[in-house]
Amino acid sequence: MVPRGRYPLGSVPLSVKERASMSDPEQDRKPGRAELSPDERAAFERRVDQLGDKLKRAEAQHDTGRQGGDALQGRGMAYGFRMSSELVGAIVVGGLIGYALDLWLGTKPWLFLVFFVLGFAAGILNILRAYRQMQGEITARTGGNLGKSVPDDDD
Repeated sequence: MVPRGRYPLGSVPLSVKERASMSDPEQDRKPGRAELSPDERAAFERRVDQLGDKLKRAEAQHDTGRQGGDALQGRGMAYGFRMSSELVGAIVVGGLIGYALDLWLGTKPWLFLVFFVLGFAAGILNILRAYRQMQGEITARTGGNLGKSVPDDDD
Protein backbone atom coordinates (compact mmCIF):
# COMPACT_ATOMS: atom_id res chain seq x y z
CA MET A 1 0.00 0.00 0.00
CA VAL A 2 1.28 3.48 -0.97
CA PRO A 3 1.04 6.17 1.70
CA ARG A 4 -1.20 9.14 0.84
CA GLY A 5 0.23 12.59 0.25
CA ARG A 6 3.58 11.32 -0.90
CA TYR A 7 2.85 11.66 -4.65
CA PRO A 8 1.23 14.68 -6.33
CA LEU A 9 -2.55 14.64 -6.70
CA GLY A 10 -2.82 11.16 -5.28
CA SER A 11 -0.98 9.55 -8.22
CA VAL A 12 0.76 6.27 -7.69
CA PRO A 13 4.13 5.43 -9.23
CA LEU A 14 4.17 2.91 -12.03
CA SER A 15 5.81 -0.44 -11.56
CA VAL A 16 8.79 -1.47 -13.65
CA LYS A 17 6.63 -3.72 -15.84
CA GLU A 18 4.10 -0.95 -16.45
CA ARG A 19 6.83 1.48 -17.38
CA ALA A 20 8.48 -1.01 -19.74
CA SER A 21 5.22 -1.74 -21.53
CA MET A 22 4.52 1.98 -22.06
CA SER A 23 7.94 2.92 -23.37
CA ASP A 24 8.27 4.25 -26.88
CA PRO A 25 11.05 2.59 -28.91
CA GLU A 26 11.86 5.96 -30.55
CA GLN A 27 12.54 7.53 -27.13
CA ASP A 28 14.29 4.44 -25.80
CA ARG A 29 17.39 4.87 -27.99
CA LYS A 30 20.73 4.25 -26.38
CA PRO A 31 23.91 5.95 -27.62
CA GLY A 32 25.57 4.09 -30.45
CA ARG A 33 22.90 1.45 -30.79
CA ALA A 34 20.08 3.08 -32.77
CA GLU A 35 20.16 3.96 -36.45
CA LEU A 36 19.24 7.40 -37.74
CA SER A 37 16.76 7.77 -40.53
CA PRO A 38 18.13 9.23 -43.79
CA ASP A 39 16.40 12.57 -43.07
CA GLU A 40 17.85 12.72 -39.56
CA ARG A 41 21.31 11.82 -40.86
CA ALA A 42 21.14 14.53 -43.56
CA ALA A 43 20.00 17.14 -41.01
CA PHE A 44 22.78 16.07 -38.64
CA GLU A 45 25.46 16.28 -41.34
CA ARG A 46 24.16 19.69 -42.42
CA ARG A 47 24.43 20.98 -38.82
CA VAL A 48 27.93 19.53 -38.49
CA ASP A 49 29.01 21.23 -41.73
CA GLN A 50 27.54 24.55 -40.59
CA LEU A 51 29.33 24.26 -37.27
CA GLY A 52 32.60 23.42 -39.04
CA ASP A 53 32.24 26.49 -41.27
CA LYS A 54 31.54 28.72 -38.27
CA LEU A 55 34.55 27.29 -36.46
CA LYS A 56 36.85 27.90 -39.46
CA ARG A 57 35.66 31.51 -39.76
CA ALA A 58 36.17 32.11 -36.04
CA GLU A 59 39.67 30.57 -36.12
CA ALA A 60 40.65 32.63 -39.18
CA GLN A 61 39.38 35.81 -37.55
CA HIS A 62 41.20 34.97 -34.32
CA ASP A 63 44.46 34.20 -36.14
CA THR A 64 44.45 37.41 -38.19
CA GLY A 65 43.75 39.48 -35.09
CA ARG A 66 46.56 37.85 -33.12
CA GLN A 67 49.34 38.07 -35.72
CA GLY A 68 49.70 41.85 -35.48
CA GLY A 69 49.03 41.96 -31.74
CA ASP A 70 51.63 39.34 -30.80
CA ALA A 71 54.30 41.01 -32.90
CA LEU A 72 53.58 44.42 -31.40
CA GLN A 73 53.53 43.00 -27.88
CA GLY A 74 56.88 41.27 -28.36
CA ARG A 75 58.34 44.39 -29.89
CA GLY A 76 57.00 46.48 -27.00
CA MET A 77 58.66 44.22 -24.47
CA ALA A 78 61.92 44.44 -26.38
CA TYR A 79 61.72 48.25 -26.36
CA GLY A 80 60.95 48.24 -22.65
CA PHE A 81 64.02 46.16 -21.86
CA ARG A 82 66.11 48.30 -24.18
CA MET A 83 64.99 51.54 -22.54
CA SER A 84 65.56 50.26 -19.01
CA SER A 85 69.00 48.89 -19.82
CA GLU A 86 70.00 52.13 -21.54
CA LEU A 87 68.95 54.16 -18.49
CA VAL A 88 70.79 51.88 -16.05
CA GLY A 89 73.83 51.68 -18.34
CA ALA A 90 74.09 55.44 -18.75
CA ILE A 91 73.86 55.99 -14.98
CA VAL A 92 76.49 53.32 -14.25
CA VAL A 93 78.88 54.61 -16.91
CA GLY A 94 78.46 58.21 -15.72
CA GLY A 95 79.04 57.16 -12.12
CA LEU A 96 82.13 55.12 -13.01
CA ILE A 97 83.64 57.97 -15.03
CA GLY A 98 83.00 60.40 -12.18
CA TYR A 99 84.45 58.00 -9.60
CA ALA A 100 87.58 57.42 -11.70
CA LEU A 101 88.08 61.16 -12.21
CA ASP A 102 87.57 61.74 -8.47
CA LEU A 103 90.28 59.19 -7.66
CA TRP A 104 92.65 60.63 -10.26
CA LEU A 105 92.09 64.32 -9.44
CA GLY A 106 91.34 63.90 -5.72
CA THR A 107 88.01 65.76 -5.82
CA LYS A 108 85.88 63.21 -3.99
CA PRO A 109 82.73 63.12 -4.30
CA TRP A 110 82.04 66.09 -6.58
CA LEU A 111 82.94 64.70 -10.01
CA PHE A 112 81.17 61.44 -9.13
CA LEU A 113 77.97 63.38 -8.39
CA VAL A 114 78.29 65.54 -11.51
CA PHE A 115 78.86 62.59 -13.84
CA PHE A 116 76.17 60.56 -12.09
CA VAL A 117 73.64 63.32 -12.90
CA LEU A 118 75.04 63.62 -16.44
CA GLY A 119 74.64 59.85 -16.88
CA PHE A 120 71.06 60.08 -15.67
CA ALA A 121 70.34 62.89 -18.14
CA ALA A 122 71.96 60.91 -20.97
CA GLY A 123 69.81 57.88 -20.05
CA ILE A 124 66.63 59.97 -20.15
CA LEU A 125 67.60 61.40 -23.55
CA ASN A 126 68.23 57.86 -24.86
CA ILE A 127 64.81 56.76 -23.60
CA LEU A 128 63.11 59.70 -25.32
CA ARG A 129 64.97 58.99 -28.57
CA ALA A 130 64.02 55.29 -28.45
CA TYR A 131 60.40 56.17 -27.64
CA ARG A 132 60.14 58.44 -30.68
CA GLN A 133 61.61 55.69 -32.85
CA MET A 134 59.16 53.14 -31.45
CA GLN A 135 56.19 55.46 -32.00
CA GLY A 136 57.29 56.04 -35.59
CA GLU A 137 57.49 52.30 -36.28
CA ILE A 138 54.10 51.60 -34.70
CA THR A 139 52.48 54.46 -36.60
CA ALA A 140 54.01 53.22 -39.87
CA ARG A 141 52.83 49.66 -39.22
CA THR A 142 49.29 50.43 -38.01
CA GLY A 143 48.66 53.68 -39.83
CA GLY A 144 48.08 55.38 -36.50
CA ASN A 145 45.01 53.24 -35.80
CA LEU A 146 45.82 51.49 -32.53
CA GLY A 147 42.27 50.46 -31.63
CA LYS A 148 38.62 50.65 -32.46
CA SER A 149 36.68 53.75 -31.54
CA VAL A 150 34.07 52.84 -28.94
CA PRO A 151 31.38 55.32 -27.96
CA ASP A 152 31.19 56.16 -24.31
CA ASP A 153 28.55 57.81 -22.13
CA ASP A 154 29.62 61.32 -23.14
CA ASP A 155 29.14 60.69 -26.89
